[in-house]
Amino acid sequence: MWLRTSLYLTYIYYRKLFPKGDILTIGLLLGVLCYALYALYLHYESWQYALWSLPLGSFMYHNNRKDLSLLKVHSHYRAIIITEYVIENLPFLILMLLKKDFITAVAISLSFVLIGYLPQKNFTLKYPFSLADPFWHIAFRKYKLILGLPIAIALIIIGAVYQNPNLALFALALVAFIGCIPYFEREFKAHINVSAYRGKDYLLHQLKAGILNISFLFAPVFITYIICFHWQYTEVFPLYISVPTLGVLTKYAFWNNSLWQTFALLAVSIGAIYIIPVIAIPYFCHLALQTIKRQQYAQHFH
Repeated sequence: MWLRTSLYLTYIYYRKLFPKGDILTIGLLLGVLCYALYALYLHYESWQYALWSLPLGSFMYHNNRKDLSLLKVHSHYRAIIITEYVIENLPFLILMLLKKDFITAVAISLSFVLIGYLPQKNFTLKYPFSLADPFWHIAFRKYKLILGLPIAIALIIIGAVYQNPNLALFALALVAFIGCIPYFEREFKAHINVSAYRGKDYLLHQLKAGILNISFLFAPVFITYIICFHWQYTEVFPLYISVPTLGVLTKYAFWNNSLWQTFALLAVSIGAIYIIPVIAIPYFCHLALQTIKRQQYAQHFH
């Protein structure tokens, strides 16, 4: 009975990612998952540390879920939620077993058990981010994104101990991903309409706030990187900053479709080493301006 409940909760968890009956979106998400699993399988030795983000994702979901009080009336509610977390991450656990990395598989599985016993806590932190973009504050509190920074710093230190700069570069990529998440939130269209900034000025105002916030986000991680690796590979650091900066542009460029925004940022991230972010900036800037002008001018003429 409790296994069936866990399977149902897993279905609800993934059901939030796509509209019912949207075969295209389901197929795309499955394709991305299969590609990620295949890439991890081929480069497991270099990227196996990324698997430790699985418990972090489950912890964030556990700490913010609203159904725990209802589940507690079940006599086996801890077994239900622990099994749910295991099923949600089962493809990656199977990957570890295929690569015969039993220690990591057992350790991550035990972390799901630990998460199942953790109480929900509300963490209140004062962030230094610009209030010009309130979604930075909202996203960091809602999704507990601050937890990603100590993980990134720890990865850099581990990379320095084992002389593995690739691990440190992955930590910077993790911070870049965290910096993109707030841009999947949308302000109300009324906020765009009543703003004193019009058209290009509104977009520049958001870009300035974004660059300031991204600088605050990267500062402790970059300082740790410099201490551990000095100036090794620092020439690629602007590329890591450019990805979340493009999050501002893609938010407005793909205002009505966050899924296409995801694919755009994914394409930019994959092509970062080929200077694709620099090439993509004019195109995304054009689309973003068109969206803002269309919204503000349409309201003005009404």
